Amino acid sequence: MGITKAKDANLRFLFGSVFFFFILLMMIVLFAYFTLQQSWGKDAIKESYTISFSKQFEGACYDLYLNDSLLYVGSPVSSDTSIVVSRTAQENALIVVDKKSDDAAILQVKESGMILICYGKDGDIVAETIGK
Repeated sequence: MGITKAKDANLRFLFGSVFFFFILLMMIVLFAYFTLQQSWGKDAIKESYTISFSKQFEGACYDLYLNDSLLYVGSPVSSDTSIVVSRTAQENALIVVDKKSDDAAILQVKESGMILICYGKDGDIVAETIGK
């Protein structure tokens, strides 16, 4: 008599665990489906940025961020360094961090195309959009 109660309890636990696993698996599949559907949507921006440094930055060490994503880690920059990144929003912030002094320059980037990072007249870092 005691063995059947234990079997019933084990079967209930087994079916409960399988049901929970099935629900969890369905939630993961739905989340992945909606995430992929959103990224493939018609609203997606299909443009890209080509970011490069001017010759003034030759040999300097900088980190480059676009919004919150690290694009370039502080190895010495060369003038032929260019980074192609897909555009994620209408307006993006390009953050250039000097590795020696930890100074950061935040640059607004609105248009897609080629972006040249260079020094302005004041000695500040600026981003010039060269065109589409």
